[in-house]
Amino acid sequence: MYWSDQKPSTSSETECLVCGDPKGKRHYGVVSCNGCKGFFRRSIWEKRKYTCSFDNKCTIEFKYRNRCRACRLRTCLAVGMNVAAVRSERNKKSLASLITPKEEVESECDDELESSESDIKPDLGIPNTSASIIAKLLNDDRRLVEYHEPINGSRIYTMDVDLNKAINDPTTVCQRTKLQWHTASYLPRITAETLRYNWCRTFTLTIDWYTTVQEYLDLNEDDRFVVAKQSMMPIGWLWYAYRAFEYNCDGILFVDGSWYPHDKEIQKNEIDSTCNFYYSRITDLFMSEMVNGMKKVTMDETEMVLLKAICLMKPDHRLSEHGNKTITAGRRKYLRTLSDYCRMKTTNFMKASSRLSSLLQFLPAAENLGRLEDDSAIVMSIWQTPFNPDLGSLPFAVHSSSTPTETKTMKNPVD
Repeated sequence: MYWSDQKPSTSSETECLVCGDPKGKRHYGVVSCNGCKGFFRRSIWEKRKYTCSFDNKCTIEFKYRNRCRACRLRTCLAVGMNVAAVRSERNKKSLASLITPKEEVESECDDELESSESDIKPDLGIPNTSASIIAKLLNDDRRLVEYHEPINGSRIYTMDVDLNKAINDPTTVCQRTKLQWHTASYLPRITAETLRYNWCRTFTLTIDWYTTVQEYLDLNEDDRFVVAKQSMMPIGWLWYAYRAFEYNCDGILFVDGSWYPHDKEIQKNEIDSTCNFYYSRITDLFMSEMVNGMKKVTMDETEMVLLKAICLMKPDHRLSEHGNKTITAGRRKYLRTLSDYCRMKTTNFMKASSRLSSLLQFLPAAENLGRLEDDSAIVMSIWQTPFNPDLGSLPFAVHSSSTPTETKTMKNPVD
């Protein structure tokens, strides 16, 4: 037995520098396999453009080298594969050069036909930046749901508030009473009175949540008004749907612990007509597209808070230039974070992409619910109804499609 003075090589001289295939040869200036050689040549010849769904940080490995073509091409260039050599080869190509060795053809075809269902665990855990973003969103969300203040005075809530004032100080709409989202063997049915209270308390809760999001705080007052008005309904419905899913409630579970059932017989026999007018159409979509959809994908709390943040970050032509830049950057940030989280949660890139797509489908569904509620609330706000007996201006201002200027200058109808 003896010790060799020669240090072991960290990689084989025939190992492809792009994907690690042990059957590498020198192609276009570097050691690469026939598969990566063919991929590089096709990409350059055909001027192909690829896009990475995961921030250009994918690891290229032999068995899964075709999972992200954008990162594979980037790696080809990074290890020194010569673009000029490919172009020169094409210019000089003759009939003889069209005859490709059988071994190379098989390798390239196999590479193109790699199964998209091959398991691949994401490269690493979730990036630190995304982890920090998630931690803040979760902590703020949980703190807000648990927070409440002692009731001060006799009037707990009112709809008789100017929208701009309400956004700047949501406690003018409803005091921060304790939320009662919970499961129970018996849930009280919602009434016209509790409908008003829940509407006001949800308004305060949503505005309070906005102030935990830095991008919202970075907006000027006019931009905050636009963002708050356009996102309030879909964000509220994301929140409500997740609570119904979390507590396995067959209907809408409200912040005071009351319930609007999905069952048509219970609606007909036990629910106030005002509440049926307001929620009957909404509940079918709420259950089929939101709650049952969340059950199907087994949504978790992290995904819910990220979807709320993405929903808030919606560019709009009414925003200032600074506002649109802030919102657009925020949307990219939260989309990237959700993408990172899906990669961490699933076993391969295809499943991560599929999960991300499924989760984003909840956003248009939440917006549709918001539009249905707008229709109900507007009708019940322009006349004296049990929903708005004092004809307060706030519900109409929130649910109407009026421009920010029109809404902010709207006079209270009782003045």
